[in-house]
Formats: sequence, C-alpha cells, structure tokens
Amino acid sequence: MSLFTVWQVAARQGDKGCASLLARYRRNAADREQLARSVVVSRFSPLVRQLLLCSFMLSISRALVSPLLVLTLGRQLQLGAQQIGLLLGAVLVSATLSGLYAGYLVDRSDRRRLLQGALLGVAAGFALLPGSHQLAMAGVALLLVELAFVLFGIAIKALLSDLLPPAERSRAFSLRYTLANVGYAIGPLLGSWLASARPAWAFVLAAVLAVAALPLLRQVPRGHGGTHGVRPPQFSATLQLLRRDRTLVLFTIGSLLACAVHGRFSDSLSLYLLQRHGDAEVLHWMSALITSNALTVVLCQYWLGRLLRPHNLLRWIMLASLLLAGGLAGFALSPSLWQWCGWMVLFTLGEILLVPAEYLYIDAIAPEHLKGSYYGAQNLAQLGAAGSPMLAGLLITAMPGNSVLWSMLTLTLLGALFVWQADRTSRAPGRAGQRQALSP
Repeated sequence: MSLFTVWQVAARQGDKGCASLLARYRRNAADREQLARSVVVSRFSPLVRQLLLCSFMLSISRALVSPLLVLTLGRQLQLGAQQIGLLLGAVLVSATLSGLYAGYLVDRSDRRRLLQGALLGVAAGFALLPGSHQLAMAGVALLLVELAFVLFGIAIKALLSDLLPPAERSRAFSLRYTLANVGYAIGPLLGSWLASARPAWAFVLAAVLAVAALPLLRQVPRGHGGTHGVRPPQFSATLQLLRRDRTLVLFTIGSLLACAVHGRFSDSLSLYLLQRHGDAEVLHWMSALITSNALTVVLCQYWLGRLLRPHNLLRWIMLASLLLAGGLAGFALSPSLWQWCGWMVLFTLGEILLVPAEYLYIDAIAPEHLKGSYYGAQNLAQLGAAGSPMLAGLLITAMPGNSVLWSMLTLTLLGALFVWQADRTSRAPGRAGQRQALSP
C-alpha cells in the first residue's frame, strides 16, 4: 500500500476511508516516518529546486569571468602580477571577515531581500569591472562582488537548513556543491569563447545571469531568520557567543587548515609543477588533473553526499582527511602523469566528502536562531584558501623537492585533529544539553 493509495481512497470514499488507512500507517513507525518525509519534501521541494538553480546560475556567473579577471585587471590598471595578487588577496580577506556580520544579518533580516540584494550586488560588480580603469573603482567593484557572494552563500545555506529536515540537508548541500562544480566546468569555456570576440561580453553575461536568477526567489518566504521563538542578540553579543563556543572555534580552525590545502589546490599545484617542468608540460599536466577532478566531482559528489547523516559526520570528516592526505602522499611519491591523475581522484573524493560534511556539522551544532551567525563564523575557514597560494609559494622557495606536498599533508592531518578535538569538546560533561554528539 502506498501513500498514493491513501490519497485515492480519500478522493473516492471521503474522510472515513482515508482515516482507516491512515490508522494503519500510524501503527507502523517506518511508514509514519515515510509519510512525514513525503509531506515535507512535497511541500518544500519546488522551492529548494529553485534555490539550487539560483545557486547554479550564480556559479556559472562567477566562473564566466574567472579566467579573465587577472588579465582584465592587468590590462586596464597596468598592474603587475604581484600587485594584482595583493589586490585580490586584500579583497578576499576583507570579504571573508565580513562573513561574521553577514551571518548576523541572515539571522535578523529578511532572507529574501538579502538574497535579492546579493544577486544585485554581483550584477552591479560584474557590470562595473569592464569599465574600471582606476584602482579605487576596480577595488570597489571586486569587493562588491565578493561581499555579495559571501552573503549569498551564508543566506542560502541557512535557508536550506530551515526548509529541509535533517535527513534531506546532506543531499541538498551535496547537490549544490555538485552544481557549483558543473558551473565551473562550463563557465570558463564559455567566458573564454566570449572574450575572444570582446572581453567585456563575459562580464556582461555574468551580470545578466545574476539578474535573471532574481525571479527564482519569489517563493522564498518573507521574514527574518529569527523566527524560532528566540530573537538573535545584538552583533557584539553574538560575537561573544561565538567566541565562547569552543566547539565552533576548534572546528573552524580545523576547517581553515583543511581549506588551506584543498581550497585553491589547483593554484598551489601549478606553482609546484612549475618548479619541475616547463610551461607547456605544466599546462598539459594541469589540464589532465583538472579534468580528473571535474569528472570525479560530477560523477560522485551527489551519491556520496547522500551517505552523510548527522550521527556519523565525524567518521566521514576523518575519512575525508585521510583521503586528502593519501592523495598528497601519492603526488609526492609518483613520477608519472597517469599516476597523478589516479591520486587526484583519491584527493577529490576526500574534498567532496569534506565540504558538505563541514556544512552539516555546523548545521548540527548551531542553535536554530543563530544558524546564519554560525555559518558566517565557519566561513572564516576561507581565509585558508585565500592564503593557500602564498603559503605554497613560500614553502616552495624555502624548502626543496616535495616538501610542499608533505607540509600540506601535515596541515590536513592537523586540521583533522582540531575537528576531532572539537567533537570531544562537544561531548564533554556539562555540554550534553548544549551539543548533540556527532561522532559514531
């Protein structure tokens, strides 16, 4: 007997017939869970799909300009590589730090308006960049784009957490991450093709895509995030709460260390390979490695993400860290490109398990009225990605041979140690009522 049968009986026989069948459902705990899950998913599924599509369109928008950004800044501002790196680094660090206040806004403000504002901010920033021939104007446009992306990312994670039951959140987070990687597979190719005709067209299309995503937010319910019966505290008080949460602090440090390894790994790997091969050979290797990464993400991300559950997140994070470490060890010990492609698959499996597991961990430890603030705090882990290429460059300069890969392996295991300690802290005596044990 299916739920569709219940609805058919309700239509033909009225409330009495439906009531008798529902009584049978209530006697079976598994069927009762299926009924609840079906009702929730059928209620929120259209809106969740629209939010994921909106996120996908924004990923394509960003990916369109990713291969052109450095070239555009260098041509328009007459800046060298080091100056462009400093500009982009300063913008990324500023935007990442702003995540704390962005999370606070997500908890206290209308999330639909915040998402709409983020989309408009992305569109405005991308529209301004092709005409920015002064450093100040280009800096403002870049900062506007990065701030908007930070706000959008925090708001949509908090919104998905509100709309979906815990069992469905892992699928939503994994699917969003998969779509983002698909967008980054499509966007650079399309952006490069447009730039061959006229460089500004890629930026224009990126802005248009951000605006075109606005109608997908029409069904997002109005109202601020603090609708769980507890009004979020003021910003200063929120910062104090976050600082005192030892589990959050330790977990964010662990995420930052891991993000320093996988966040901008292609850039770090390019710097490493340039010390060992010529430019043409590096291009050949990186093309094969990026293809291996993209195929692994697209084929495996969603299906592996479905395995994540709130009660086993620590186990998956530890496994993901070991996969990252195994991939790095393989890179250090293997001489051929085909072996490197195999190790890249292993490394990518760790990455695609780790990212959604971290989101779900934060979702599990965050109080309902502070979801946005906790996501904003965890966003500080992106500082690791921002500093990753600089760290790799320093290690390559200071240390010979494969030292940079072994150093990254050490950072990965150290990050896992911080996460393990965060979980131990969450289960310490006196915190049982504050934290749910997440380890197996």
